[in-house]
Amino acid sequence: MGLSSYLLLFETAGISFEIAPVWVLFFGTLVTYNLCVFYTKGTASEKFEFIYKKRKVLKIIFFLSLILLIPAPFFLTLNQFWFLVHLAIISIFYTVPIHIELPSEEILKEEINGKIEESKEKKYFSVPAWRNIPYLKIFLIAYVWASATVIFPMLHEDLIIQNFKTIALFFERLLFTLAITIPFDIRDKEGDKQNGLATLVSLLNPLISKIVALVLLVICLILIYYFHINYLLHFGIVYILTAFLIIFSSNKRSEWYFTGFIDGLFVVEFLILFFMK
Repeated sequence: MGLSSYLLLFETAGISFEIAPVWVLFFGTLVTYNLCVFYTKGTASEKFEFIYKKRKVLKIIFFLSLILLIPAPFFLTLNQFWFLVHLAIISIFYTVPIHIELPSEEILKEEINGKIEESKEKKYFSVPAWRNIPYLKIFLIAYVWASATVIFPMLHEDLIIQNFKTIALFFERLLFTLAITIPFDIRDKEGDKQNGLATLVSLLNPLISKIVALVLLVICLILIYYFHINYLLHFGIVYILTAFLIIFSSNKRSEWYFTGFIDGLFVVEFLILFFMK
């Protein structure tokens, strides 16, 4: 997606390619997406069962990616670096919960068989992983993906985000990511319900959620028109494929339908842009 942004903005805004932001995107994605290997203990779904079985390999990928990621910030501009920090914070705490035992203890007194018994209760400071905060998950995903793949690579010494083309592409990427994330909430509806997690799909129901996703695609097409009319055909093909995948999504589909086909739309978009341009 970072490469797609470079392809689009090279012609329309004169943005030249840089390796460091793409390097950070690649290895940073491997690091943040494999964080869950340290917190996945059950087999709640086909995906998490795979993660649990392959946890040793995934941990090796995590640490190798982390090592390769360390020197990259030195090749970024200051604007890129500081923008990256807030994306990293969101990405980490999206997966990682905070659970800290406080030093103070509370003395509890209760009467047991006519005697006053004392017991100590430890205090904790606890914040759930941000993905488990009601209604927040898909908006965090859409914001981070759009910011990381559009704004972050384009932040040079001058704030290039003041360029209208970049802003239009950012909102297209934001709404497109939001649209393709809705099917994942449809997939996870039953599990989220069991865990008491409120989502957009549980609020609206799957049918209305699909309609919302399709409306978002129409808005994306309008944004592309204002971005550059020459790209309507490129993105029109992607949006038609996306619409079919959204319409036929359900919690009965296999994991490959979502992780393979729907997430794979980003690869399709890049390939269409690369070969048609």
